[in-house]
Amino acid sequence: MRLLLRANAHRQVASACWEVAASPDTPRREPWQWQVRLLTGGQGPSDLPSETSRRVAAPLPGGATVEIVADSLTAAPAVDVLDPSPSLTVVRTEGELMVLIASGGRVLVEDRHLLAEADALVLAGDDPLSVSVHRSDGSDSRVAVVRLTPVADSALSWVP
Repeated sequence: MRLLLRANAHRQVASACWEVAASPDTPRREPWQWQVRLLTGGQGPSDLPSETSRRVAAPLPGGATVEIVADSLTAAPAVDVLDPSPSLTVVRTEGELMVLIASGGRVLVEDRHLLAEADALVLAGDDPLSVSVHRSDGSDSRVAVVRLTPVADSALSWVP
């Protein structure tokens, strides 16, 4: 299910920390699997939710950091910050959940989804396994490509 998440819809979880997407997205649903957060203003890393948590992070233009924390028994997290100029094709594997986050300007995904600063597009399940990304204007934008790959026979869930 492809879902566009605008920056103003991200949930603030600390003074300079916004949750872009998570599973579960509210504390009292199913067991915690993963979270994607934007850290700004010198915000340190998030507390690890469990002993099996694994954290990866990458700096973004403008001083923010994208942080991914996942239960290592469920998902393997990874992140790359890429230059979408002149054009970039991002490929995900079957079963992989991918979150694209715009940073430093605007990017256009699949020639139809315009992502402004900190907007995100989640790709999972039956969504395309390959999408094109490019800058929509003359900005020096980047795209953070967050990958959550299922471990063993685990299934990744995400309910927006």
